[in-house]
Amino acid sequence: MQWLFLVHQVKTPNSRERVAVWRLTKKVGAILYRNSAYVLPYSKERLEDFQWLCEQIHALKGDASVFVSEADSVAEDRNLRKLFEVDRGKEYSALLNEAERLISRLHTRNGQPQLTEAQVKKLKKGFQQLKEAFTQLQHIDFFSSKSAKGVSTALQQISRYIEVIRQPIVSTSVGHYSRKTFYRKTWATRKHIHIDRLCSAWLIRRFIDSKAKFIFAPEARLPKGAIPFDVLGAEFTHHGDDCTFETLLRAFRIKDRALRSLAQIVHDVDLKDQKFGRTEARGFDVIIRSLSDSLHDDRKVLEAGSVILDSLYKYFLTKKKA
Repeated sequence: MQWLFLVHQVKTPNSRERVAVWRLTKKVGAILYRNSAYVLPYSKERLEDFQWLCEQIHALKGDASVFVSEADSVAEDRNLRKLFEVDRGKEYSALLNEAERLISRLHTRNGQPQLTEAQVKKLKKGFQQLKEAFTQLQHIDFFSSKSAKGVSTALQQISRYIEVIRQPIVSTSVGHYSRKTFYRKTWATRKHIHIDRLCSAWLIRRFIDSKAKFIFAPEARLPKGAIPFDVLGAEFTHHGDDCTFETLLRAFRIKDRALRSLAQIVHDVDLKDQKFGRTEARGFDVIIRSLSDSLHDDRKVLEAGSVILDSLYKYFLTKKKA
């Protein structure tokens, strides 16, 4: 295939002009090939972009010229294309990280009081900036990177969340389900599990699906075939005043006094509203946070946390009998 090459020289020692040239090359999607030569896949539009860039460099009292050439071999063609694929992949990855940080911020509002107009405006501004950056990146994604899909999915999730985030929190009911239809399933939730997700995973494996498999991943990358929990828009998540642990108890009609005590502790830690005034909540929060901070692995956190939860469950069972 044909390629466009721009060779330039900025004579001034002033770094400002050099940075200006670099920004201009980024804007048109060009990649540094070697020394002061930038490259683009050929098209009439991109030829005009390079010609415009030459004019800008001349205005900075530099030298620049453009020429069209074909790669020396198939291998050279492949190497040039790889440069673009790697660079665009990194840029999409950076955008995805920003989107996931925004999703994380939005999730802290799940089940919390209605947002103020200023808070919603700030979130919408961040979302709009992400969308604009994504659109600009797609324009210079000359080889249709597969990484774009992850960013697109994350932006769709943010859009849905912003649509509902200002709706008043109302008490909504969850459907009832049979444990028999939830056997040997794959369950998925957001990574970096803490109180509600950890305890919900323990509850699922201990009382709902003993053969459950779990996936912990960024929300934008959760598999569609898995059963989501503590995820925006899922059935098994916050409903009204209930945390996910409480929702699961209601959904599967699990009536157990020991689990009810655990649910109250989970609620007080997760929603921070002191609804039940459980004195154990603060200490339990510290213990689980220490596990997460020291293990840095959700599966290990679930394994260690399950030991603690098993012990607490037995304690409340014993207390019930006393």
